[in-house]
Amino acid sequence: MSYERKHLRAPFREPILFEDEGHVYKALGANISEGGIQIHQMPHFPKSEIVSVMFPLPQFPRFMNYSLERLKSFSQEIFPDKVVNGKIKSVRRMGETSSVDEVFRVRIGVQFIELDPFAQKLIADYVDTFASNVIHLLRLIEDANAFKLSLESARVLAKILRYPDKLKLAELHRRVAHDYVSLQWLKKNVSTH
Repeated sequence: MSYERKHLRAPFREPILFEDEGHVYKALGANISEGGIQIHQMPHFPKSEIVSVMFPLPQFPRFMNYSLERLKSFSQEIFPDKVVNGKIKSVRRMGETSSVDEVFRVRIGVQFIELDPFAQKLIADYVDTFASNVIHLLRLIEDANAFKLSLESARVLAKILRYPDKLKLAELHRRVAHDYVSLQWLKKNVSTH
C-alpha cells in the first residue's frame, strides 16, 4: 500500500511565536503546509498538548514574468506579510537530545487543529506561489552559465525568496533543488499487517 502526503509543503523560514502555560516563546519555521508546520530552533518544548501560535506569512507574487529591473525594484512593503493565528498540536519530534547545545536544533512537526478558512487559504496560496517561484528560480540558475542576465536574475530572486546571500551558485542550486523536491507529492511504501 502507498501513502501520499495530504498537503504540499514549502520552505518557511519565519519566526513563530507560541504560548505555553502563560509564557510566549519564539521558534523558527522550517517548512509549512495546509496541514501544519515543521519548526526548529525550539527554545522550549511545550508542556501543553495544544498551544496557540502566531506567525507572519510572506505574500509573494509569481515572479516568472518579472524583468530583472522589476525584480530589483521589488519591495516587501508592496506585498506585506499577513499574520496567521491558530492552534497546533505536536505530531512528531526529531533530534531529541539532552545536551544543552543541541536543544535549539530539535525539530518538531506540528499539526494545525484550529485554523480559520482565510488562514488556510493564505497558506495554500503561499505554498502554490512558492512552487511556481522555486521552479522559475531553478530555471534561472540552470541558465546562469549561458546567460549573464539569468545569473543576475537568479541572485536577485533568491534574495527575495530569502535564500542566504552570497552562496556559490552550485550550493544555491542544491538548496533550491532540495526545496523543489520538498514540494513534490511523496509516496512511501507502508506495510500493512
